[in-house]
Amino acid sequence: MKPRTAGRRVLDGSVFVLMLLAAVAVWKTTSVNRKYQAALQSTGPLADRTLVRDRLVGTRVSFVDVFAFEGIVELGEDAADSIAQPGAFVERRRGGFVLADRLLPRIRTYSEDGRLEAAFGRFGVRNPWSFERVGGVAETAAGGVVAVEYTKKRLLYLTDALERDTVVPISGHPWDAVALGPDLLLEMQVGEWEAVRADRLPFFHRVVGDQVAWSRYSFPYVPSERPYWDSFAAFLGTAAGDSVFATTSLGYPVVVYNGAGDSVGTIGTPSTSFRPIPVLELGALVDQGPGGGLVDFLASFDMIHGIDVVADSYLVVTLGVLDPTKPFPPFKWLNTSVDVYDRHTGAKLYEDVSLPDGSEVLGGGRFLYLLTNREEPPWRVAKLRLRIS
Repeated sequence: MKPRTAGRRVLDGSVFVLMLLAAVAVWKTTSVNRKYQAALQSTGPLADRTLVRDRLVGTRVSFVDVFAFEGIVELGEDAADSIAQPGAFVERRRGGFVLADRLLPRIRTYSEDGRLEAAFGRFGVRNPWSFERVGGVAETAAGGVVAVEYTKKRLLYLTDALERDTVVPISGHPWDAVALGPDLLLEMQVGEWEAVRADRLPFFHRVVGDQVAWSRYSFPYVPSERPYWDSFAAFLGTAAGDSVFATTSLGYPVVVYNGAGDSVGTIGTPSTSFRPIPVLELGALVDQGPGGGLVDFLASFDMIHGIDVVADSYLVVTLGVLDPTKPFPPFKWLNTSVDVYDRHTGAKLYEDVSLPDGSEVLGGGRFLYLLTNREEPPWRVAKLRLRIS
């Protein structure tokens, strides 16, 4: 799950760039794969910047020490209705993936090689099935797609080919969904925000059929004692097997639940370079506009931007910052590095592994999927395999 901004009341390198420019005309060929790898393995600024120390094994590791490049695809587009910005992402069990538009009301499915297979939703079209904005997507047990809509408080079920299936109204405001075996794990606000905040009501709900089996995880802090934190936080969750992983973007640990909703421990510790969000006094940011104290505040702390399971066994935690040049909602999230854990034992395998400049982690699955340039099309997605025996 990726972070949403608090405007929706959600907790809502140079070498790399040169490599991309050199490869523009031949992205889909084998020679491009070799160029991409060579650029990442160069001894220039990127390699220097990405070298970090793994405190557990005492070795210096870089991006290419941790990830093997499996290929890159350029996403096919409908020229008349192209993707504005890649958003919610899920790998499909049969291969390929589902991608929602972060800005506009549309969902797309793609083959393994990036070919556009099906589309649902179109900008400017209004009907009972149209989206206002897609909060998240998940694959159903039958191979279809379910999309969540926060404002309309509903789930839209689509077939494998993205044809209309069922609309399910729900009582809460859903932000995201993750497949949990044959069920769904919904990230959802149930109740009015002030009550949710005051009573620290849970945000993750396991839905079995049309019933909520259990609800877990809320604010790991007392909101009234942490002014402003709610405005910069997101609730993040994922699932693998019959385990659920949940945290906030404000920092570790990741709480682990079993299929019955029992807390079975935590995963994760911050690196020594991780900068926690400061505790401010109420009123500290009043009248602090762009260029003032708010900009300095946004630049002062790091965050967790996503948690994803890769190859069924590893938990990849994406870290980053809020762009201080965008000091107003919706905030802009910039991915900077990842930590890697064994999801079964909780052991930290790597930390502070720097991501290529301008890239963004889309999600997990058999691979870690990386959007190579988050700013503008053409949209290209790299498939990365963890180098772990």
